[in-house]
Amino acid sequence: MGCDKCTKTPDLPEGVVKILVFANHDYMLKKFYDNFSGQFQIVHYGEYVELMGIFSEFIDNIATSKIFNQMELENISALVLEPHETPIFSSYRKAKSFSYWINLCYSKDLISILDNQSIVTYFQPIFDIRSNTVYAYECLSRGRKIDGSIMPPNIMFESARKTELIFNLDRLCRISALKNAKSKGLDANIFINFTPTSIYNPEYCLKDTIEAAVNLGYNFEKIVFEVVESERVENIEHLKSIFDFYKGMGFRVALDDVGSGYSSLNMLAKLKPDIIKIDMELIRNIHLDTAKKAIVNSLVLISHEIKALTLAEGIESEDELKVIRDLNIDLAQGYFLGKPAP
Repeated sequence: MGCDKCTKTPDLPEGVVKILVFANHDYMLKKFYDNFSGQFQIVHYGEYVELMGIFSEFIDNIATSKIFNQMELENISALVLEPHETPIFSSYRKAKSFSYWINLCYSKDLISILDNQSIVTYFQPIFDIRSNTVYAYECLSRGRKIDGSIMPPNIMFESARKTELIFNLDRLCRISALKNAKSKGLDANIFINFTPTSIYNPEYCLKDTIEAAVNLGYNFEKIVFEVVESERVENIEHLKSIFDFYKGMGFRVALDDVGSGYSSLNMLAKLKPDIIKIDMELIRNIHLDTAKKAIVNSLVLISHEIKALTLAEGIESEDELKVIRDLNIDLAQGYFLGKPAP
């Protein structure tokens, strides 16, 4: 099993607890004291504020008061202790910002999704343009909320980032994609998204993913791991270590949004992916734009030079499909060809 960072969700403190409030600036601490000393049982006020109270009520008060702006919420921290507990040096590592606690309190659906492994996988077909056959399916994760409705991926992953649960969610989505694709009996290749910032050390953090693929009897060459939001990647060397690990295990790797800026071209040279997904903004109305055609044509030439397959995503019309076929792109994906379905 993975480490606690990836497999356990935090429990919100229950009942009456001791709360120590710290701030990066004295005015924030005074602002807290001036506005809340009448509402909470303040025990101490100096370099920090110490009080007793029910934590969920405390956080709800902070969130609904609108007294602090977002920057202040991120720079005021709360450490939660048992009523008679005396803090020691290591205790302070458990202090979290008001912003974190508020997001966690309001993330019951996300925590339920993680605890119950309530991930629904939608599959979107990717076609081989030359043979007009399904080459692969991209596995797209959605969460099933407490009320049974579906949580869209953008909301789910944003909630995970704000609550420091991106490690848990990314791991669960990777493993769920493998399990759900196998349960559907899919014979084609599968594309599985991953977030580089959710992986500290590939050999350690991806252990569960590898074990799941082995236990499910996958041919590793049929699994393509695709980095998502590559434009946010700040540490290319770290991403390269993840790519190298995947490739070393026999998987293939894909880079998304290529052509969206200098950074993606720089990553293309460093990472040498097996599959290059061309930014959908370059594909949109490509039949009407000679500049887009020239850029995509150059990307195709570069890709073939480094022996990578090209994939045009976001195809929404027959005209766009015709142009990318004429440009010798290998693979195609988009609503015109097939929408994601569970």
